[in-house]
Amino acid sequence: MSVKFNNRLLLWGLGAVQPATPSEVIGFLKLVYPDVTAWPDRNFLRIIFNEWLDRNYVIELNKKYEIFSLTSAGNHALGYKLRVHRDKARVTLLRAVYDANLASLGDVAQDSDGDSPSSEASSALQEGSRPVNSGSEPSRTESTRLRARIYWPRVSEQLLSVGLDRHTSNIPSYRYRYCSFPTLRAIKQASNDNSDTQDLTISQLGLCIGVSPRLLTSFVHKPENHYRTFRIGKKGGGSREISSPRFFLKSIQYWIKSYILSQFNAHNACHSYRIGKSIITNANEHARKSYVGNVDIEDFFGSVDKKMVFECLRKHGYGSELSRSIAGLVTFNNSLPQGAPTSPEISNAILFDFDERLFAAASDVGVTYTRYADDITLSGGSKQVVAQLIRECEEGLKAHGMRLNSKKTRIASIRSSQVVTGLVVNEKVQPSRAYRKRIRAIFHQAGINPSQYVGRLKQLQGYYSYLSAFDSLKDSKQLREYREVIRKLGISSKEKVDG
Repeated sequence: MSVKFNNRLLLWGLGAVQPATPSEVIGFLKLVYPDVTAWPDRNFLRIIFNEWLDRNYVIELNKKYEIFSLTSAGNHALGYKLRVHRDKARVTLLRAVYDANLASLGDVAQDSDGDSPSSEASSALQEGSRPVNSGSEPSRTESTRLRARIYWPRVSEQLLSVGLDRHTSNIPSYRYRYCSFPTLRAIKQASNDNSDTQDLTISQLGLCIGVSPRLLTSFVHKPENHYRTFRIGKKGGGSREISSPRFFLKSIQYWIKSYILSQFNAHNACHSYRIGKSIITNANEHARKSYVGNVDIEDFFGSVDKKMVFECLRKHGYGSELSRSIAGLVTFNNSLPQGAPTSPEISNAILFDFDERLFAAASDVGVTYTRYADDITLSGGSKQVVAQLIRECEEGLKAHGMRLNSKKTRIASIRSSQVVTGLVVNEKVQPSRAYRKRIRAIFHQAGINPSQYVGRLKQLQGYYSYLSAFDSLKDSKQLREYREVIRKLGISSKEKVDG
C-alpha cells in the first residue's frame, strides 16, 4: 500500500484490546483516531502479524478466527513510553468491561455454596480448558467452582457498544480463563518459559491481565502512591480509617476478584458479601429466640495480614510466586484495606474454618450461629450455653490472630430489645422503631411538600426498596402510602424536566 503505517501503533492497539483479531485492532484504532482515513488492508495486516509471529512478538491463540495476544517480547518491543500509554488504555478498557459485565450479570461470579476449600482448586492452573462461552457449553468435567467464575468479555466485544464496526468482529464470544490467554501453556509460551511448574511469576500475571510487570510491581512496592486514605465516623462514635485504592490499582483488584478470588468459598453461616445473603437473611436466623448473643471482631480487616492472605491463596492451590504477588496487590500496610474490592472475599475465606468450627459447636447444643463480616451472632434457649459459645468464639478468633471487642459483647433476652446487624428480631425481623419513625416522617413531609423533595426522589426510592425487602412490611398500608408519594414525586420530576 502507498500509505506508510506505524507498525508499533498497531502493536500498541493489540496490547490494549487483546486477545483480538487484526481487524478488531484496526477497528479500535479507528475509534481512537477518527480523523485518520487511510488504514492498512487485510493483506498488509496478515503480512505484519506473520512477521510478528516470526519475531515472537505475538502468539496466535485461535487460528480459525486469527485471535492474537502480545508476548513478553512484544511488550518489550513497544518501548517504555508506548508501554505506559498501553497500560493506561488497557486498564481503562478493562474497567469499562468489568462495569458493563457487572451491570448485565449482577456480579454472579461469587460462589454460593459452603463447601470447604480443598486442593481440587489447584485445577485453576491446570491445562485442558477451553474458552468459556466459546460457542459450546463448558466441560462437564471442569470443576463447578471454576465454571461459577466470571470471565470478562474480550475488550473488542465490549467496544461494539460504543461504535466498533460489527463487521470486524463476527466471531463467537470467547472468554478466556486467563483473560488474555486460554491456557497456562499459552502463557508459558508467550513468556518463553519452558518450565512445567503450575506457578505464575508477576511478569506472567501481567501478561494475563495485559499490563506491564512494572505497573504491578509499583503497586506492590509503592502502595502509598496508589491509595487514598481518609476517616469516616462510626455510628457508635469514633472514626474508621478507609484506604481506598485509586483507579488503576482498584481496576486490577477487580480483575483479581473475578479471576482469582471468585473461587474462594464462604461458609453457609456467613451472610456478608455474598449473592442472596444480606443483613436481613442474617437476622432471620435469630428471630423469636429466647437469648441472642452479639459478638464483634475488633479491627476485622486490619487483623488480616499479608502472610495470612498468602497462606490462604496457597491453601486454594495457587503457587508461591503468584500467591506472593496477589498478596502484595491486595494488602496495604500489611493488612487488608477497608475500601479495596478484594478484602471481603479474602476475609470470608480466611474465616471459613472458624465459621465451620463455631457452626458445628453451636449446632451440637441447639444454638444458631451466623456471621456478617465482623458481627457474630449466637441465639438459643439457654443464656449459659450462648455465653459458653461466646467464650469459644474468643478462643477460635485468637487462633486466627483476631480478638473480640469486649465492649460490644452482649446477651439479650426476649424481654429486652434483641438486635442483629441493626435489625430487631424479637418477634419479627424489621428495622428499629426509631428508624421506621424517621422514614415515616420523611415520606410525610415529601407528601406535604413534594416540590422540596423532587431532588431526593432516588433517596426515597432507596428507602422504599429497603423496607420492601422485609416480609413483615411487604404489602403493608404504610408501604402503599410510600409508593404513592414516590409516584407523585416522579410525576413532579417529569413535569419539572419538561418545563
